[in-house]
Amino acid sequence: MLPRSPGRAAAGAVIGPPAIESVISAPGLVNVPQYSLSWSAPANSESFVLEESANGGGWTVMHNGAANSFGASRGKGSYAYRVRACNFVGCSPYSGVVTVAVVLPPGATSLNVAEWLTTRRPPYQVQCSAGWIAVADATEYQLESGGGGKRLYTGPSIYVNSGGSAYCANEYRVRACNAGGCSPWSAERPVTRGVLSWD
Repeated sequence: MLPRSPGRAAAGAVIGPPAIESVISAPGLVNVPQYSLSWSAPANSESFVLEESANGGGWTVMHNGAANSFGASRGKGSYAYRVRACNFVGCSPYSGVVTVAVVLPPGATSLNVAEWLTTRRPPYQVQCSAGWIAVADATEYQLESGGGGKRLYTGPSIYVNSGGSAYCANEYRVRACNAGGCSPWSAERPVTRGVLSWD
């Protein structure tokens, strides 16, 4: 009796292509360039064809082999994937499409305004201002007093000003954030003290 070839049916048996599509497991959102995909192996599978669509473009084969996992390294963007299982007869239908969003944290920003102004005579009034450089891909900024003592502002603006003590601190630090995380904190900047112009 002759041995069967690996992956081949015994004489008289009828095997078609994998009938059930694979199911892909993928992270929906990552904040680092590297991530991994894996997928199920339907009955009678011998190999898998994984395709990728980068940022809405056409489909490109990224993997064609026996492994049912794939490691990717991509820049910021949106990457869609689909896979099908194959054997010597043919291939299954495509799996459902999964999408991975690569959102890298923004770069660091730095303070360019740090002022604490007061009147010289009573009734004393205070006005504090802080400003920083806009950073690409940032959706919000976090401003704190020096050393992280108090959160003073969280939001999309790159400048805050208050006729009062809301934003007052002896030193400031700031960082830029988005869905992927936050940049390192900026260097702390001491305030410049001065006199209100209407005093």
